[in-house]
Amino acid sequence: MSERSIPAGLVHAASMSHPDGPATVLAAVETVGAQVREHRSSLDGRINEVQASVQNMQQVLAKLEINGMPSSRGIASESVSAKVLAEADSSMDALRSGVKKSVRMSLESFFPQAATITSSGMAIQGERDAEVYGPMRRQLSVRDLLVARRTAAPSIEYLRGTRTGSAAVQAAEGDVKAELAMSFALHTSQVRTISCWVPASRQVLDDSTMLGDYIDGELRDALRLTEDAQLLKGNGIGSNILGVWSVATAYNRGQTGDTPNDTLRRAITQVQLARGVASGIVINPEALERLELEKDTQGRYLFSYTVTDENSRASVWRVPAVVTDALAADEFMVADFIRAARLYDRWQATVEVATEHADFFTRNLVAILAEERVALTIPRPDLLITGAFPE
Repeated sequence: MSERSIPAGLVHAASMSHPDGPATVLAAVETVGAQVREHRSSLDGRINEVQASVQNMQQVLAKLEINGMPSSRGIASESVSAKVLAEADSSMDALRSGVKKSVRMSLESFFPQAATITSSGMAIQGERDAEVYGPMRRQLSVRDLLVARRTAAPSIEYLRGTRTGSAAVQAAEGDVKAELAMSFALHTSQVRTISCWVPASRQVLDDSTMLGDYIDGELRDALRLTEDAQLLKGNGIGSNILGVWSVATAYNRGQTGDTPNDTLRRAITQVQLARGVASGIVINPEALERLELEKDTQGRYLFSYTVTDENSRASVWRVPAVVTDALAADEFMVADFIRAARLYDRWQATVEVATEHADFFTRNLVAILAEERVALTIPRPDLLITGAFPE
């Protein structure tokens, strides 16, 4: 502010009241003028900031209108904009006059209330277990009780011998000694084929290793189940195996009042009386349950001692048991399986994959074949004891 811009009356009054004269007064007035100019510049900057904020808000409101977003509580974006401008104008007047140094404007929310986020409206990918689960496989089978050997022949021939007579003490020197009679019968067991297959596409086997393992396991288990039924109860007719049940000796030591546990123990003795050693018991799962739940007259379990052998297999009267539903719930077999029968593997269980079936090659399909060839011989059928539990 220059001296010419200062009113003459103000300068005269200041010079008369100030002892140092007009120059000092002009300097003081110039200082005050500089402070006023600085304050006004700061005020203009704040006003510009408020105007910029209002312009930004107008742009936001315009975008909301373009996107079709409704304002809350039924307030249109135009009314909100007008309210903002009205409050801004009055606030700027207060800033210009120096009444206020800052401005705060409150607005009703013009954004819609957010909806609660729930999983029902979102397509969330579930995690998939890579393993394929199927029916449980039988832990033990009749094969596990037999001695298995390899063969390269299509059939197995064996002799089954019998004797009559017995040894005797010689009555006197020169007397005729006791003579035995022996006879032999030639038996032949044919190698039989057990098989099953399933079709599959090349792509699914290439893309899923776990599925290939599952199919392999299921095919082998299907072979084992049929093998069990054939080795145990095959009738030998046609291409069927002659199973151990068909030629076994009937249980004949039952007594009145016997329980299932009594029956099995007496059957073990019958094997021993035939000069064998019981090496296995074959029973139904329900039969094993009946044995282990048997109680005395005071309600105490009779099988309170261990019911498993050193390999954690079911054991009855210290004899390993194969639990299978190939037998009825009331049937059992006790035998010296090591001496009574032999299993011959011509082909052990194998799984093959080929396209040579119908039009599989052109359809990108494969045939997965599981197969085994076995023969069963029974040289000592008298060491096989079969029977039924009493009611």
